[in-house]
Amino acid sequence: MIDFKFIAEAVPDILKAIPVTLMLALLSAAAGWLLGLGSASLRRAKTPVVSQICAVFVSFMRGVPMVILLYVAYYALPVMVYSYGVSIGREFDVSVVPPAVYAIAALTLDQAAYSSEIFRAALGAVDEGQREAAYSVGMTKLQAMTRIIFPQAMAVAVPNLGGLFLGLVKGTSLAYYVGVYEITATANLLAMPALNFIEAYLITTVIYELISFFFNRLFGTVETRLKRFRAGAAA
Repeated sequence: MIDFKFIAEAVPDILKAIPVTLMLALLSAAAGWLLGLGSASLRRAKTPVVSQICAVFVSFMRGVPMVILLYVAYYALPVMVYSYGVSIGREFDVSVVPPAVYAIAALTLDQAAYSSEIFRAALGAVDEGQREAAYSVGMTKLQAMTRIIFPQAMAVAVPNLGGLFLGLVKGTSLAYYVGVYEITATANLLAMPALNFIEAYLITTVIYELISFFFNRLFGTVETRLKRFRAGAAA
């Protein structure tokens, strides 16, 4: 039997964890996509050493499971920072750093690797004639990139970035392993005393579906507008 009393009591507490989940997802996506765009740009520039370093980074990070990244960030990174502090005669108090910071670091690296490939393909999809046309009217390289190339590339990238972000929202549930109390962690803690896991997971399913629905609509709106811009630029 479904314990509806538990559901009624647990929903408000689980809803309070939504800001934590969104914070993890939004900050990780913002930082990761910036790194990914930078990595994609460097790889397309084909600078011998830098391009190869970026390619190795992307390949390596895509091959490491997210749980391992979280464990490395949470357990290994503080030790490395502390050891470095000792080596220079200072002792950094790594215990004051919240677990969410380590989770964001791991999620950011994951997003950077996957978004790098998305941006690289999107930038490559823009007709080279668009760049040449921008230069012909007196635009600088930066102006051509920000006004012409990047908006058109984003029209190609947004659908894939939307899917990547939705996967990130669900992936934030793994932050529970390093002590971050987001939606899934909160639901588990509430369910433990009376083993109401079915009810707890039903609640989290509905919440994740609502979040996904909202961001699906948001990315869909952005995609439509960028496609109109790209069609106008191509014309």
